[in-house]
Amino acid sequence: MTKFDKIGYWSEVKLDIIKEYAAAYSRILNSWRNPSFTHVYIDAFSGSGIHISKTTKEYIPGSPLNALNVEPPFKEYYLIDLDSDKIESLKEVVGDSPNIHLYKGDCNPILLDDVFPKVKFGDYRRGLCLLDPYGLHLNWEVLKKAGNMKSIDVFINFPVMDINRNVLWRDSEKVSVERKKE
Repeated sequence: MTKFDKIGYWSEVKLDIIKEYAAAYSRILNSWRNPSFTHVYIDAFSGSGIHISKTTKEYIPGSPLNALNVEPPFKEYYLIDLDSDKIESLKEVVGDSPNIHLYKGDCNPILLDDVFPKVKFGDYRRGLCLLDPYGLHLNWEVLKKAGNMKSIDVFINFPVMDINRNVLWRDSEKVSVERKKE
């Protein structure tokens, strides 16, 4: 049984912002009348698709569910998470559809090797890529590649608390091995 992440008020606000942005993005790109033009949604830290509000204790749809409910819809969805339990839970929630692609594993090589190559500028494909890492798990090569492709718009949420917690260590040799793995 999946344990859903409990999220606070600011995470709920963030989800609302992402939902509105994704809806506007899809509306704008769907207005292009070239029949070969396609726009996709990419979520590199998708989670289980559902959260629990710390405030109300109610279920809150996560970013993948919000994206799947956008009208007009994206043509394809690429949902990635490192946690196999979360991917299994997400699979139950989103169902089995040929335009939804679930990946279990480290988003860095998955994005670079499997997903980004499917969103090429010359193929009239564009993508909205949500990068909302749980910690410092994002390889900056991913951002560089997305920028160089000119076909992927990135919406990134910097994990400020995790960055502050780690940047304040003056001597990284004093950081425990467990701390370095976070």
